[in-house]
Amino acid sequence: MSPVKSFLILGLLFFNTAQAAPEKSLDRVLLLGDSHAYGKYGEVLDAHFRTSAKQVTSYSSCGSSPSTWTTTTANFKSTNCGFWKKSAADRETRVKSHKLPSFNSELRNLRPQLTVITLGTNILASPGNISSEKKHIESMMKAIRAQGSECVWVGPPDLAKAPFSKNLQSGVETIKALAEKNQCHFIDSTKLTQYPSGKSDGIHYGPNDSAKWGQAVVEKIKGLKLKSAQGTPSPAATKTDTPAGVR
Repeated sequence: MSPVKSFLILGLLFFNTAQAAPEKSLDRVLLLGDSHAYGKYGEVLDAHFRTSAKQVTSYSSCGSSPSTWTTTTANFKSTNCGFWKKSAADRETRVKSHKLPSFNSELRNLRPQLTVITLGTNILASPGNISSEKKHIESMMKAIRAQGSECVWVGPPDLAKAPFSKNLQSGVETIKALAEKNQCHFIDSTKLTQYPSGKSDGIHYGPNDSAKWGQAVVEKIKGLKLKSAQGTPSPAATKTDTPAGVR
């Protein structure tokens, strides 16, 4: 084999290896969402991060909005329609009723380098609700940045149920504006989804459509230019597997 041909083959092998190299690994990832994340959509996101990150902690709570995770009122810190957690140690909790953890406490305990929030559907009940949630959305974004974590906010998907569908565009524009203001990457799920006909509630997606949405969001996240978080040392080992809601 000629030296030139050997060089070309080696170059091709190097190029293919570089193309197949995994995306930059993160030590710690926090994923938090509502009932959409309780299903296949959340499972797809969680599985993606666990292929590269050393520690991934995922939460979802049915019916939750940003205020659910940030309020100090005890009545807003519980769910009766579905709670899911998968810890950094792969310990999984999936129950109907559960007390929610404090988002700010989880940020301090886990010190994630990347925080992905997928909330917004439940704020769409009315224009007034969108307005009242703005301070809680911004509070979460500011807390993420203050922790030194990269922020990614995934907006609600396409919906068919009124009044949620009627208020969808306004809600998306509100979250997007806050994300731009607070240096948080925003992913517009309305551009990645189309609510399937024949579904009963007009909000939730079936397993196949939910998984497709999750994969589309994964591809968007893979395309983001995420920086390595600074000043976020690994939390103590004793804190990485604290059951949700236990303090």
